[in-house]
Amino acid sequence: MNNCKLTVEIKKQLSIGTKVKFKWRGNSELTYEGRIEVKDGVLYFCAEHNYKNEDMLRAMQYYNRLDSFSPLTQFQIIKN
Repeated sequence: MNNCKLTVEIKKQLSIGTKVKFKWRGNSELTYEGRIEVKDGVLYFCAEHNYKNEDMLRAMQYYNRLDSFSPLTQFQIIKN
């Protein structure tokens, strides 16, 4: 995984359904993996395990704003 910040250039590459993984200073032991959701121009992170339940209420996908994980210590866009 790349050791990088979530720069403006990287944010421009993120859209609904983009798969990512990252680490952040708040929990340096855990690697977060999931997908990006966008609502009203704001990026949200939805953990990958939430996508296994197709009946999940759509509102639950917007639980974590991506910027709430700052500062990120590692970030990677995963190619599907």
